[in-house]
Amino acid sequence: MSAPTADARRRELGDFLRSRRGRVTPREAGIVPGPRRRTPGLRREEVAAAAGVSLTWYTWLEQGRVNGVSRQVLDSLARALRLGDAEHRHLLELAGEPAAEPPAPATVTREVRDLLAMVEPNLAHVVTRRFDLVAWNAPVDALLRTMPERPSGEDLNVVWLMFHSTWMRERFVDWEAEARWLTALLRNEAGRQVGNPGFERLVARLTATSPQFRAFWESHDITPFTPSERRFRHPDLGEVTLRYMKINIENDPDQSVLVHYAPPGSPAAEALARLSRA
Repeated sequence: MSAPTADARRRELGDFLRSRRGRVTPREAGIVPGPRRRTPGLRREEVAAAAGVSLTWYTWLEQGRVNGVSRQVLDSLARALRLGDAEHRHLLELAGEPAAEPPAPATVTREVRDLLAMVEPNLAHVVTRRFDLVAWNAPVDALLRTMPERPSGEDLNVVWLMFHSTWMRERFVDWEAEARWLTALLRNEAGRQVGNPGFERLVARLTATSPQFRAFWESHDITPFTPSERRFRHPDLGEVTLRYMKINIENDPDQSVLVHYAPPGSPAAEALARLSRA
């Protein structure tokens, strides 16, 4: 790329960031504006903090003074500025970063979907080895419908939601223990996923956007999956303790079925029955 073209693209990138920063209201970003606030959109320091970069660096970026921006930082900026898919792609193009091809959707067999339905009213969902949610049954769908913003795309991932969804934090009675355990499960998988761009992109996104995940990840704790119990909190059902187990799918080693269940006749089973009727 010639120098004039590179300079023009950097300026265009800065202009685009400023324009989108001005369109996000503080309340949309979870910020309560003070009585003296004059900026209609977000301030530079607020975008920088949300994206996990320094204010000085972000200021230089808007001024067209930065050469080269990593994909993970661009993705963090897109989230901080609440960019749509087309805007996100435009941001990548301005930065000279090719947009990643969307992964092929996981194929869930009819037999697995039948199993999900058979275990109702217990909760069951299918995850990949990097914890992407690819299918679930009606009781899980009833839970997901209560989320303020239903996730999609790469955000439809159990680990991502654990660290970035307030809704998830409110559902787990022992959130920190659950988050540490999930991170250790992901770390246990890391050795099998060396060179997998999807796995590496997930870890990069998490470490760039969540200090808590980064601290747990850098501890290098690992754990294999073992069946146990989890305590959930639901606004209508109260606190519920469920057992959980994992069923591996033999003809697709990338997928597993996770089932959260309650013994028949228990208060937890009655709570799940009420949830399935919601």
